[in-house]
Amino acid sequence: MKREGPFWIDRGDAPSKEDVRFVLIGTTEPGNIGAAARGMKAMGFQRLVLVSPADGWKTPHAVAMAHGAEDLLEEAEVHGSLDEALRGCTWVVGTTRRLRRHQAETVTAREWGARLAKIPRGEEIAILFGPEKTGLENEDVLRCRLIVTIPSPIDYPSLNLAQAIMLMAYESGLALRAPADRAGSPVLASDDEMERMYARMEEALRESGMNEKKVRAVMRHLRVILARAELSKDDASTFHTLASRIRGPRPREKKAAAAE
Repeated sequence: MKREGPFWIDRGDAPSKEDVRFVLIGTTEPGNIGAAARGMKAMGFQRLVLVSPADGWKTPHAVAMAHGAEDLLEEAEVHGSLDEALRGCTWVVGTTRRLRRHQAETVTAREWGARLAKIPRGEEIAILFGPEKTGLENEDVLRCRLIVTIPSPIDYPSLNLAQAIMLMAYESGLALRAPADRAGSPVLASDDEMERMYARMEEALRESGMNEKKVRAVMRHLRVILARAELSKDDASTFHTLASRIRGPRPREKKAAAAE
């Protein structure tokens, strides 16, 4: 059963993660395929597509590197040509460090995320990764509507294939994440509940022996602090408990005489 944490509540107006395929072309190291699967799954993506991978790529090492994402290896689509792998795609995005004279617009992985966030739902997207040693071929690059590169230090520009896939999965996942609208978060305390809480706190401070001027100053500051905190119902209840502890135990009221 698929479980999603609040970080990965997907937007309803953007492509779903099932609409994004990670296409690995001519991958030679089985371990990289396994590591790629793990990185993809950790970011919520499931569609792994392999084009002419090394023979016998599903090795014990690949499975070990997948570590929990073995299902992606089992369900991976394997094609003999890029044409087959891209069937149905409306957006083809290439990843490369080598800049060609003739290629589409080049953006960073972060800028790609901003583009992806604007693509409407229903689009099919493919992100291409070339072989470890050579990267994408020129003809592969010419098929892309956008080129993504990951800036790196000039003295060590090397980036492992699985690392590049993880970075792209992360930025793509953020782009498809629901806006920070507190979806799935606890219900906030109502204004009435907040006012009852403040009244209880104020009462507790007075009963603790604090002078009236200090009580008013503390309560003003407390309101400002807690307004920023956006308290939930449970949070407000906790402050009621805190007020009771500040006030201390109250003597029981004397029971009225039976005759009264």
